[in-house]
Amino acid sequence: MWVLIRKDLLRRWHNPLATIAMIVFPLFMSLAIGSISGGGGDGAKFPRIKVLLQNKDTGGFLSNAIMGAAGQGEGQEYLELVQVGDEGDKMMEDGKASAMIILPENFTTRVFARDPVEIAVIRNPAEGIKPEIVVQGAEVLATYLDQGARLLGEELGIIKVMMEADNIPASAKVGAVAAGITTKIEGVDKYLFPPLIAVGSIKENDEEEKATGGGNVFGYVLIMTAVMALLFVATRSMNDIFEEHNNGMLKRQLATPVGIGMIVGAKIVFGVAFGVIVLTILGSIGLVLRWIVPPIDLGAAVLLGISFSLAACGFMALILSLARNEKQAGIMGWLIIMGMSAIGGSMMPVDNMPAALQAAAQYTINLQAIDGFTQLVFEAGGLADITGNIVKLLAVGLVTTALAQVLLIRRFKEVSA
Repeated sequence: MWVLIRKDLLRRWHNPLATIAMIVFPLFMSLAIGSISGGGGDGAKFPRIKVLLQNKDTGGFLSNAIMGAAGQGEGQEYLELVQVGDEGDKMMEDGKASAMIILPENFTTRVFARDPVEIAVIRNPAEGIKPEIVVQGAEVLATYLDQGARLLGEELGIIKVMMEADNIPASAKVGAVAAGITTKIEGVDKYLFPPLIAVGSIKENDEEEKATGGGNVFGYVLIMTAVMALLFVATRSMNDIFEEHNNGMLKRQLATPVGIGMIVGAKIVFGVAFGVIVLTILGSIGLVLRWIVPPIDLGAAVLLGISFSLAACGFMALILSLARNEKQAGIMGWLIIMGMSAIGGSMMPVDNMPAALQAAAQYTINLQAIDGFTQLVFEAGGLADITGNIVKLLAVGLVTTALAQVLLIRRFKEVSA
């Protein structure tokens, strides 16, 4: 078997263009998508998000407070907030902002009265990530206001009456309301403070970062696209048997004591080994570029890589064993890879997909690999954390490899006759 594997390795060595393409593809995609997402490494900053604020609650206490507080402090580094009137609609049509937040009429009154009210967010469809960030921020604001209204409903009602009164309220009454608010907030301060979302930075020499590892958006995209690249590696490795059949090499090999079963097995072993080699090269480049930050459980990463490569080779071998010829095998392989990559998280994060696709993604080998590598790189996970991923991938790999072996042996048996 080693002679057969060595032959395929030498073939890749003497014709490296396909291998280089498989390595360059994940790196290029990581650079492209990571740069667009603003996820640079040391010193890189996320591009500022331009947000329009339209306040239709003229004179409202809450709306004025929100407008005044928006963009203060660290938020100014990431947000460019512009207060607008009716001209905001035209600016959004012209694509001059990522999103526009609209505070409706009677916003303050309705919140104080605990009536349902909606903060509208108009998104720029030409942009992908930035408008979603604005939506998430608006949802956080709405959550705080909603829970504040529920928690301080009685006090808010009193404050509303005080604000509408012609005379200045008595200091004792103001003090009682303040004391009531303070007492209620103290009961839930561990849930309210600090805020749910904060922006922080980690210096390159941060000891905690060194202890727990991690990475950035480049590293995450590298994981996504590397998994997709390994599927192409598996397909290319298994396609070799069709090429050898067409050029007569397979028949010459079978003239020796080597059987068709040994040849098919060698293709799968080579595909697994070559997949791990490509993964190692990509991981090493990620470490050098600091897209991935150690320490990482390398043993667990290698086991996961072997498991995924086996699953990829077995699965693709099974698909290709059903093809009529080399051309059909290539088309089927490409379609399967693109489909699994689109659903399984190699093209976009599964969390951003509709619920139906998220459910379907659970049955792809892409997701199992991406989830496992993400835990190792970004969550300081170890072998115990990804055992489930490895077991699932091994199960897929062993079952599909066994089936593919039977079908391919039957398929090429007449060559040895």
